[in-house]
Amino acid sequence: MKIKITVLYEICVCLSVLFLGYMFFQAENDFYIEDLSGGYEVLKNHSYETKQDADEPLGYKQVYRLRPEEIPDNCNGLVFQTIHQNVAVFINDTQVFHLRKNRESTVGKSPGCRLNTVPVTLENRGKEIRVEIAPVYASSADIVPVFYVGARFSIYMDIVKDDIISVLLSFLAGFLGIGFLVFSVLNCRNPKFDKNLFLLGQFSLFLGIWKATDTGLASMLTGHEAVVSYLPFIMLMLLVVPFTQYIRELFSGTDHWIWNVSCIGGIVVFAVSMGAQVLGIADLRETLWMNHLVMLLCISILFPMLYLEVHRVGWSNKLIAVAVSLCSCLIGFAADIILYYITDGAYLTDIGMIGFLVYIIIIGVMSLQDAKRLMSIGLKAEQFEKMAFHDQLTGMLNRAAYAEDTARTDFNSKDSVLVMFDLNDLKHCNDTYGHEKGDLYIKSGSALIRKVFGPFGKCYRMGGDEFCVLLKRKTEKECHDLIFRLKKEAEKWDLLNKETFSIQIAAGYAAYDSSVDYDIGDTLRRADKMMYMDKFAMKQERPA
Repeated sequence: MKIKITVLYEICVCLSVLFLGYMFFQAENDFYIEDLSGGYEVLKNHSYETKQDADEPLGYKQVYRLRPEEIPDNCNGLVFQTIHQNVAVFINDTQVFHLRKNRESTVGKSPGCRLNTVPVTLENRGKEIRVEIAPVYASSADIVPVFYVGARFSIYMDIVKDDIISVLLSFLAGFLGIGFLVFSVLNCRNPKFDKNLFLLGQFSLFLGIWKATDTGLASMLTGHEAVVSYLPFIMLMLLVVPFTQYIRELFSGTDHWIWNVSCIGGIVVFAVSMGAQVLGIADLRETLWMNHLVMLLCISILFPMLYLEVHRVGWSNKLIAVAVSLCSCLIGFAADIILYYITDGAYLTDIGMIGFLVYIIIIGVMSLQDAKRLMSIGLKAEQFEKMAFHDQLTGMLNRAAYAEDTARTDFNSKDSVLVMFDLNDLKHCNDTYGHEKGDLYIKSGSALIRKVFGPFGKCYRMGGDEFCVLLKRKTEKECHDLIFRLKKEAEKWDLLNKETFSIQIAAGYAAYDSSVDYDIGDTLRRADKMMYMDKFAMKQERPA
């Protein structure tokens, strides 16, 4: 079930990318703007009234009137932020600015969240400015904007200063997420590596994107405010599954059915929300409450599972770290949710982000330490296995490896061909020139065998001067040709290497035959017998 959930989740991620790509090209706003320079002031004494307007999404709009005496003589621009609201600005009943969703765009209802800059020219100074704001959603109906007069650049820099902590936290989460993802990709082939660290990387990266797109900086850096406005909702929907799927691996009861509840709930909410968005039934902001419920369900599941884990195995440093990280997530999530519904989404704190970052750092460090330990154990195990199944002198597989390979349950003798080799006069080489030359003889002979037969099968040093090659689906004619090539390679070696000895390799082969062989051992003995016949023939051909 875990694998199925992971696959469904990755499909959700791909669909999110496709949706955002479609919005990038399709979701457009109607607005115009000019660059301004200078300082700015904040207008505080303005009033507004609500007027009915059947053309607006909720059937009404809020009209703000900025009196001439409120606006400084050196004002050259009006700046204010809107959150999912249509905007129209008039100077003495002449419309100078508007912002709303392009009617030809088929995606979404809202123009997003953005900072609006309205140029105030010299001839317009001293005139009344009327700002009409129509909420797209009921949740943004009571949001009263703050009006600045002055330069967009100065205002933006001030907003960046206000959001600097949020921006830094989002960059930290994104950096950690990318680090985990890269580390996971680089070690994906290691069987001892915890593949679930990839999920923690996704969670951290999506968390960083969520927070970054909820700051004023995001609306400044892009002309696609609608896309940026949908990003936080999509990122929130994508947080539940990797959060749950990763942390479940820290518990002994990873297969408990309750873990799947929040994961399946997150996927279902994603499907319903995206379906409603695409079909025009409801925007992602209007279905956000469902995602909040799933996140609450997720956290409510984690604490009972933590209790059961402590009851089952007792407290440990690992469980203490998990408990601390979960508490930080709960505190941050609760603070963000409460403030979101109190202010109708107009204001957010960094408490939730800090809580989740504590979780990422604690769990991430702990997971990297475990990964390092397991990879170290795996490396040592591989080294021990190599020592157990490889010949130290030649690097070939040894007799133990041959026994292991032929005793495997999936080994089939059918179509198997065994080729046996013997290095002639190895004892004479050792006795006459010393064991150093004898070792060179063995290494050189094994290298020739591996060069000719290695591409077609497994090569083993059976002990001393005897070698074996296990082939699959080779005819006797092909074996004969390979042996002929091997002997030619030995002759070339003798010509190129003016050693005190020459390499002579006797060989024999046999294909498994169920009519005469009880098992592969009988095939080996027949190949060995043919090899000794070749060895005898080579000695007879040697000049006296």
